[in-house]
Amino acid sequence: MVSLGGAQIRSVLNSLQTRLPACTNTGWSSVIGDLIMLVPMKVDYGVRTLVYLAQQDETEFIATTKIAVAQHIPEPYLLRICSELQKSGLIDSRRGPQGGHRLAMKPELISVRDVVDSVDYSLAPIDCVEEPEGCRLSGACSQRELWSDVETMLLNHLRKVRISDLMKQQIAMSLAASVRTEF
Repeated sequence: MVSLGGAQIRSVLNSLQTRLPACTNTGWSSVIGDLIMLVPMKVDYGVRTLVYLAQQDETEFIATTKIAVAQHIPEPYLLRICSELQKSGLIDSRRGPQGGHRLAMKPELISVRDVVDSVDYSLAPIDCVEEPEGCRLSGACSQRELWSDVETMLLNHLRKVRISDLMKQQIAMSLAASVRTEF
């Protein structure tokens, strides 16, 4: 079995990084040759929800409708995502007229990897990484280990990216955009 070194995998990730995130309605995507890598919509929406909540008063519950409208997420889908985020302890949720959602912990303590683990469990760029029995070639496929290594490196990187970092970047980008539009 051929194992790729860290430099080779970093090269693949650098190639991916130059193309990610190109945000679309179907999630972040990257095209590399004929391979299309999609970050699942659940992860995209989960991260957007947490970044939005991180910008709100931490003591207040924010209505699902308000989050859905602000982040352009279909409300029924957001409810399912919030349920998963709550089960994993990332948000607190409350029902009723004063209900909604808020972060269950400081945004500095929540990584993007936590969101992946909560809502999707995998960022495998090809199906055979997670389901080798579904591929007739996986027992003798030289690519499976490569893509498994890419997934591992991506998840390790996402473990370092904090919701607080994305929140600060979002605020800075919003301020820069408002300055440009006032000319």
